[in-house]
Amino acid sequence: MDELREKYLQGKMSEAEKKAFEKGLSPQEKQELAAELGIRAGLESSFRNELRDKVAGFEAQGKRVRRLNPAYIGIAASLFLVASFMLYFKGDQKSLFDQYYEVHPNFELTTVRGNEDPTTREKAYAAYDIGDFSGALAAFNQLDSMQNADYFFRGVSLIQLTEYKKALADFDVVINQKDKDYEVAATWYTALIHLKSENKEFAIPLLKTLSEGESEFAEISQKLLAQL
Repeated sequence: MDELREKYLQGKMSEAEKKAFEKGLSPQEKQELAAELGIRAGLESSFRNELRDKVAGFEAQGKRVRRLNPAYIGIAASLFLVASFMLYFKGDQKSLFDQYYEVHPNFELTTVRGNEDPTTREKAYAAYDIGDFSGALAAFNQLDSMQNADYFFRGVSLIQLTEYKKALADFDVVINQKDKDYEVAATWYTALIHLKSENKEFAIPLLKTLSEGESEFAEISQKLLAQL
């Protein structure tokens, strides 16, 4: 981490590396980096030269201007950079939901049999695979009976269509059934929806439960909790 931090501070990262590094920073780490960047850059920043030029311009116009101490110019430039850096992070930072949400891959049903007409369930998953979430939802809704996996992938489809309350209802079914394949993932998506809805009091207990487990969502839940 120290090596990456130094590489970042020295401006030696590519744009992709920079974005990946910034995405993994906590708000506290971002503030610390902003301060350090400002201090470093303030010593040799072009802002200092710009301020000097402005002072010289005033003097050339015959105005009585007190010459600025170079140390003050460096401090001013540093503070300016810190403020600019923090505004950059604030403007560039996505919501936590957008940072962590990804469409769940479909491992439930990935192929359609030979030349036979696809079943309604196969149509639902085929539409899901190509990103046609409206088509997937329509096909899921036509099923005579729903399996836990169907509720789960319909829930993800509903998130894609911004129908969050309906998605929560589908995930609740999976969680209450304690489905061994999709319960944990349904809990993760439920927590993300609560964050999207600014209901941290509901999201945090779910994330804590996930962070204390051994699933693939344990580490990412810990990381997300650190940002709350």
